[in-house]
Formats: sequence, structure tokens, C-alpha cells
Amino acid sequence: MHALKQYHVSYRINGQDASLDMQEFEEPSLDQVRLRLMQEHQAEPQVTTDAPWEDPVCDSEYSRIAELGISDIRVTPKQA
Repeated sequence: MHALKQYHVSYRINGQDASLDMQEFEEPSLDQVRLRLMQEHQAEPQVTTDAPWEDPVCDSEYSRIAELGISDIRVTPKQA
């Protein structure tokens, strides 16, 4: 049987240190963490997927994270 593991996410938002604790079965990918941080910090979460016909300079997920001022994301297992 799988057990939930604790992960500590540290990051910066607008230059200020911040953190978030997550419970996952496996270490979350950076993309999963970015989506979770967008959920935490956006007042009204919106669709962040680019349309197939668009040719963006960078993916919407990355530009939204930059707009929110989130940077330096690090995920570490939380010690029990």
C-alpha cells in the first residue's frame, strides 16, 4: 500500500520568501508545483493552456508564474 509523503516547497514571490507543504504519493514534478502555486496565489484561477494554433514565445504556465512574481522553486522531502 502506498503512503502519502510530505514535501516542503520553498519559493519566492515578489522577492519575499514563502513556502508550502504538500502531501503526495511521489515527489511532485516542477509543473505540478507550478500549477499548485498558481492555484494558491491567483485570485480567480483561469485556464492556462495555449491554443493549438498559437505559437507563444513561452508557455502560458511559465508566463503566468512570472506575472505572479514566483521564482526559485525548490521541492524537498519533509523530515518526519
